[in-house]
Amino acid sequence: MLLDLRGDGTLFKKLAGNLLGACISTLLAGSLFAATPSDSMAATSSWIGSSVVYTIYPSIFSQSGDLNGITNQLHRIKKLGANVVWIMPITPIGKPVNGHPAFDSPYCVAEYYGINTAYGSKGDLVRLVSTAHRLGLKVVLDEVINHSSWDNPLITQHPEFYVHSDNNPKNPNSIVRAFIYNDVAQFNYNNPALRAYIVQMLGYWLTQYHLDGFRFDSADNPPGPRRTIPAAFWRAMAVHLRAVKPDVLMIGEGESGDISNNPFQILYGWDVYYRLKETVGGASAANVVSNWHHEQTLANPAPLLLSLQDDWDFNRDVNTFGGPEGAKAVAVFNLTNNGVPLIYNGMEIGNAEGGVNPHDKIDWTKVNPGFPELYSRLLALRDSSPALQQGKMLWLSNTAPNALLTYKRSAGSQEFLIEINISNQPAQARLSEPIGPNWEEIGTQSGWNAVKESDPSTISLPAKGYAIFKHIRN
Repeated sequence: MLLDLRGDGTLFKKLAGNLLGACISTLLAGSLFAATPSDSMAATSSWIGSSVVYTIYPSIFSQSGDLNGITNQLHRIKKLGANVVWIMPITPIGKPVNGHPAFDSPYCVAEYYGINTAYGSKGDLVRLVSTAHRLGLKVVLDEVINHSSWDNPLITQHPEFYVHSDNNPKNPNSIVRAFIYNDVAQFNYNNPALRAYIVQMLGYWLTQYHLDGFRFDSADNPPGPRRTIPAAFWRAMAVHLRAVKPDVLMIGEGESGDISNNPFQILYGWDVYYRLKETVGGASAANVVSNWHHEQTLANPAPLLLSLQDDWDFNRDVNTFGGPEGAKAVAVFNLTNNGVPLIYNGMEIGNAEGGVNPHDKIDWTKVNPGFPELYSRLLALRDSSPALQQGKMLWLSNTAPNALLTYKRSAGSQEFLIEINISNQPAQARLSEPIGPNWEEIGTQSGWNAVKESDPSTISLPAKGYAIFKHIRN
């Protein structure tokens, strides 16, 4: 007999027919760490490698701050050029209880099977997903399975699901916080019943709402073998989710090689983000290149990584990268390198309101000049160009490596050359090796016109300037 794993007095019994339900009894026997790496490997579908991920924080995304506010803008997101919509957690948010604080964070989950009433109803989520699918968009929900709020029913109904300071799994008062966050309690993944609960819960969301996948919070914290959710669990969980939906997308918040490709198709490109951020303070652009190379060696094959410049945990990119022109230059890099671009709601208009963990609503009428055109042009170019989606990326050395990022993207007969001055000063330089004739300049800081360029190996760019060239085939 199954445990009452939902925590609200009922048990979800039918998931994808009897397939996932049949797995639960074996999971409760403690076998959820038993899958081998090869079992959980999944071929990365072409739509995943070609993705542009658009992240939505429902509270700030629209005036209504709910799921219907997202549904009403899906056509705009589609037109923008994104094809995966990642919605931040929509579950009820924890409240202060028994001396434990709460900070109105969506990553403080009070009930795993519920929808935050401020966001709407189950029917609203069904309409959102069905509308997205009609438009050809995938929908990914944010899942927080490392920790829960202190007022989550699991705290009292299943205290054995948590880590305890006194090693007494029956004592709700000895449950420890997760990491340094006082508002959340740490799950204990040595408990087989917790592992079964999590898989069953994810199966519910996957099948009930026909989702395309999940983004997993704290998937790699702390990084490596000491992480609180073991790599073996991630791999075994993927086996069961892929039994329900073979191409389920799993995005993991982390950057460790042992969870890259297996099971996460997409991880985070943190290293490159931080090096880009440091260039604002005068650090060398060469550090971006060296860290990019490091990220490519994390796993074999090289991991597919989110190209980051803004999200819930960062300050707005316009403020981080020294103003609008800096944010545009970084956007050119993030939309033309070999990662999966991540657009955090508002980036496409140059939104500068709010800081880390923002709760400031986006004013969609307040547009930073040039941002909509830049994003629409670059995303249209990426959408029509296999070289910019899954093509090879080759860095080219130049005579001003502290200032310039120079690289090619190629696939078949298609080839692009990108030159970006990431520094705060004008840059004049040359590519260290000839690249041959027949190039067309298609985009610069000052405009978008196809102009034949005889020698793009000679570079002259203003601060935070860029140039994009396409090879003309005879």
